[in-house]
Amino acid sequence: MSPDRRSSPWAYDECELICPKCGSGRVFRVVNRWALRKGYQIFKCASCGRTFYDKEVDDYSPTFGSGN
Repeated sequence: MSPDRRSSPWAYDECELICPKCGSGRVFRVVNRWALRKGYQIFKCASCGRTFYDKEVDDYSPTFGSGN
């Protein structure tokens, strides 16, 4: 990995992430246009399917498309 990429805020080390719901380490990053515009990194657990933010916020529920 180049030094420029290593210092990027998007070069996130996902091996230390755990799911806030089930505690599994099988977490992957979700690339989402809305999240990229807002500057969020969204992750999804491969075990339970929980989607969560990177900043210890486990209540990910987008307001778009919900009909409200």
